[in-house]
Amino acid sequence: MTSASHQDVTSHPSLARKLTFALNSPLRIRVHFLLILAAVGAIIILWLLHLGADEERRDLAAVQVETAAAELAAGSNAQLIALQTALSATDILLASGTPTADLCQAIAQDAVRSLYRRFSVFSTTGNLVCSTIPEARDQADVIRQRAYFQGAMGTGLDQVDGPVVSTLTGRSSIAIAHPLRVGGAILGVATLSIDTDEWLRAGPPLPQHARAVLVSPTGATHEVGVSADAPSSLPPHVLDSLKAAAATTGNCDVVVGSGLAWDCRPIGDTDYIVAVGLPSDSVFAVANRDLRRYQWQIAAVIAVAVGAALLMDVLLLRRIRSAHGRIEGAPLHAGDVFSHDEVDALHEWVSRAGAELTVLRTEVAAHERRRGIAGRELLTSISEAVESRYPFLRHHGDRVGRYARQIGIRMGITGEDLDLLAFAGQIHDLGKIVIPDAIYLKPATLEPIELTHMQLHATRGAEIAGRMRDIPEELAVAIRHHHERWDGGGYPDGLSGTAIPLWSRVIAVADAYDAMTEERPYRAGPRTHDEAIAILRDGAGKQWDATVVAAFLDVIQTGEVAPKGVILQMRRASSDD
Repeated sequence: MTSASHQDVTSHPSLARKLTFALNSPLRIRVHFLLILAAVGAIIILWLLHLGADEERRDLAAVQVETAAAELAAGSNAQLIALQTALSATDILLASGTPTADLCQAIAQDAVRSLYRRFSVFSTTGNLVCSTIPEARDQADVIRQRAYFQGAMGTGLDQVDGPVVSTLTGRSSIAIAHPLRVGGAILGVATLSIDTDEWLRAGPPLPQHARAVLVSPTGATHEVGVSADAPSSLPPHVLDSLKAAAATTGNCDVVVGSGLAWDCRPIGDTDYIVAVGLPSDSVFAVANRDLRRYQWQIAAVIAVAVGAALLMDVLLLRRIRSAHGRIEGAPLHAGDVFSHDEVDALHEWVSRAGAELTVLRTEVAAHERRRGIAGRELLTSISEAVESRYPFLRHHGDRVGRYARQIGIRMGITGEDLDLLAFAGQIHDLGKIVIPDAIYLKPATLEPIELTHMQLHATRGAEIAGRMRDIPEELAVAIRHHHERWDGGGYPDGLSGTAIPLWSRVIAVADAYDAMTEERPYRAGPRTHDEAIAILRDGAGKQWDATVVAAFLDVIQTGEVAPKGVILQMRRASSDD
């Protein structure tokens, strides 16, 4: 029975048991908790970025409707100025002696008469003097109560009023009043009544499917193309926004309602505004598309982040749990999430093994020191093998190392760096171990492929030194670039100026001097000390670093290193003995 029960449990584990087994790790629970926090943080960041990006895109999209409103306002203002200019002609006519009663006939003959619905002249008491509409019968007491009549008489300035429904045409119209002045006295008021649609359509045509609304300072409205007695079809929040703008600054923020995006602009110096509504789908099409693309990009980033986190969970936790399973310790459970996990157990194990690790570190350090010494000895042996292979290179590395040390002292290099610089100069040609004798000993000019092969000794030497883990990287770098030129014409990387490592520039000068004053198979004989010094001076700032050349010349002049002429004489004397 027990066997059967065990078989049932192992053969058909429940989903809850699978989940419990998968999460029976405090470290895994912590990682999943951090993953959830990261996801929540990413969602918050997405929300914040979406807010700012959405506003910015809406502002950019609103430029279209703002431009349409500004163009309509500019066209309406230009038409208003033209009408006011025509009205001001009455002052000229009066000044020239034209009777007030004849002004209507004079204006009726004006070239812009087609723009007017009605021109009338009223006396200061409001009585109709003349009109271009003979059947007009305006009551004096009614005229005197009109805001535009009172404003013109009281201020002596042009007034704009409306929109109102004309009793003659049944259409919405705007009245422009101009005080008739002669010698500073106001003789009456001339008015122009123009159809509101005609006034607003005087400018550039509206975009397709656009709507335009005129709003007066008093809140009266008229929509272009809509009957004057028809109720407003604007959404209440849009209408309220437009009326508030007309009563204050004349500018309003873009508002959206009933599928249209609205914006308004003031008409010149008047207190009137015009608002234009464009289909919001077309206005915000680009913004909505960019927003969707932005959201998809952020969603992709989140998906990649979650996938990467899960992959790290699987790979990292598997290794940590595997390491935890190899040490002796108490088993862990999900309930230990706030007190103990696999990392803590491993840390305790490492702490217990601290003494053993200290001993191992001491032994390893001693071994590494021995390896470092062995590495330098190996590199020295390779360099000496090269010099033994070519007699004319005998002691070349030692001399270059001594020169490099003296130059380095004058360049401010001290301590271990100075020793490494001297050692780099000593072994700088170790890469020549891979150069065939047929190339290196060739007395004639090398072919291009042979020259390329010869130039490989710098990189090969650096590679050999770089394989020594206990040899500092600076040493391998110095060997690699000791044939670079200050003007960038060297090899292997064509570095120039201070991009060439300082140690390489020092070795280049020391190597050049020693090579010029020694036997070489590609030259009839060595140059004299003076010739070599002259070549170095001439090449300073071109082939070599002028500062390094100056330091080397100081080494020679102070006698720290004997000039080659003295050394050659000592060699000959030694050979004679």
